[in-house]
Amino acid sequence: MMMDLKDNPFVTYDKNSAEDKLIVQLHEQRMDGRVTRIATFGDQQVWWELAGANESLPPLLVAHDMAATALVFVAMHRGQDMHIDGPVTFSLLRNLEDLIACWVAWRPDLYRPIHVSAARELPDDAIRLPQTRQAVAAFSGGLDASFTAWRHVTGRAGRRSYHLLAGVLIQGFDIALNADAAFAITTASAADSLQSINVPMVTLKTNWRDVACVNWEMEFGNGVATCLRNWQGSAHAGLVGSDEDYTRLVLPWGGNPITYAMLSSHDFQIVYDGGEFARTEKAERILDWETGLRNLRVCWEGPLTGRNCGRCEKCLRTKLNFMAVGAALPESLAGRPTDAQIRALRAGNHAQLVLLDEIVQIAEKRKISDPWVRALKLTIRKNRFLIKLSNKFSIFGATRRALGKIKRQLVSR
Repeated sequence: MMMDLKDNPFVTYDKNSAEDKLIVQLHEQRMDGRVTRIATFGDQQVWWELAGANESLPPLLVAHDMAATALVFVAMHRGQDMHIDGPVTFSLLRNLEDLIACWVAWRPDLYRPIHVSAARELPDDAIRLPQTRQAVAAFSGGLDASFTAWRHVTGRAGRRSYHLLAGVLIQGFDIALNADAAFAITTASAADSLQSINVPMVTLKTNWRDVACVNWEMEFGNGVATCLRNWQGSAHAGLVGSDEDYTRLVLPWGGNPITYAMLSSHDFQIVYDGGEFARTEKAERILDWETGLRNLRVCWEGPLTGRNCGRCEKCLRTKLNFMAVGAALPESLAGRPTDAQIRALRAGNHAQLVLLDEIVQIAEKRKISDPWVRALKLTIRKNRFLIKLSNKFSIFGATRRALGKIKRQLVSR
């Protein structure tokens, strides 16, 4: 059942919006050790504040591609064509046409087809890049991000390896903008990990999630990709650690190799990194990075986000990743979960359920038959039933709301 976007409480709907373009302007402010970029649309602004060593910060703004990626989902929600009042690369505009078509096909209840234009379209050779293959990597200190940083620094990505210009730690996504104490803790641990592999760290604060994101599960990948696109002009790519491996992709989902490619341009690729590895296999492949293990941060719902609570779904699931390959738990995730804790695990969505199932599959391949494996199998069966039940009720609720709307329209006539 499709929901009328006018009924979405998160979308600012103007009855004339379908007739007017969403005009976006981008500008930057620079000072020693800091770059701020602001995208203005109507009476609203999205901003990104970057801090770090000058040589690690983005180059001067040339292309305004990040303005287009930052707000394309807002425009699709509103059903408004979008115009970037500045130069945008032809290759990005071409790829955004695919992105829009894809998301409209996947989620017609959320997104409408739109057209994106720019004041000037830049040819593919307009931005000159250094000869050395360089990239910036999203670095939260989590398992996916740590695996990506470690394998590129050690050359384990083979011909796909990049020299890392910076690891980018973002505030405003899983760590809220007002959670300064948590961000300070995370910054210290992330800096320690990156320093151990000689990768500079840049912190990035943004209000994108608060201002330009309606559905986080569908759009978070776009938010991360836009943050990394700040480095367009000095890096060849932005690396985002893969959510699921290629054999277990959950679609539609905000972080996936299909739509990351559509957020790329000729001069700046968004790379879904490490998709050939399951999350448990990633845990095994960073066992030789002592500092990274010590600073591993996966928790986003503990009392102080910035440290692992050790009890939430993601903390417990990450512990199980290590246990599934017979590895000792890192000190950042100390304390083996009890069978009772495993049986009480609640998967919030199908993607989490797939990640739990992966743990069982790999543990069985490694001939691990401890009681916790049986407890996890029981948990997966229970959660599969609960998710199906929840989906049935959500469909019933949507149908009931639609019928109620029709009834109100008939009564008002």
